[in-house]
Amino acid sequence: MRAFKIFGVLAVLLLLAMLLTNGLSRPSCTFVNGAGTLTIKLSDLSPGTVRTFCYRSQAGEKLRFLLAKDASGQIHAVFDACRQCYNFHKGYTYSHGYLVCRLCGNRYRVEAAGIGKASCVPVPLIHQTLSDRVTVKVADLKAGKWLF
Repeated sequence: MRAFKIFGVLAVLLLLAMLLTNGLSRPSCTFVNGAGTLTIKLSDLSPGTVRTFCYRSQAGEKLRFLLAKDASGQIHAVFDACRQCYNFHKGYTYSHGYLVCRLCGNRYRVEAAGIGKASCVPVPLIHQTLSDRVTVKVADLKAGKWLF
């Protein structure tokens, strides 16, 4: 009977650890490639969603960025790192219209991502929205490598 109780407690602790780890881990990213420009189809983004993309430089650096399409259809691009917490390499998660820093928990509306005066704010990524795609220059992405 005692062994059964110990097993039950261990099972609950293991389940709790798995839930906490899952909630804090970074989402998987979609790798994009390109020599000078990265192109992402807008059909890959539906309104009210955020997707994480990764680019691996020739030096082997993995640079992450987020593309979000707000409810009005406008595209927003930020690095998956905030100005204050970037040293911890946690990035953001998305919840109900907000980007949430995985380290400190600060929340930023997708529509205002990259705008703010606080030190913990998403770092904007220069991008261009065309009719059916978003383009990001590799040079602009590499300019933010200090975040990773």
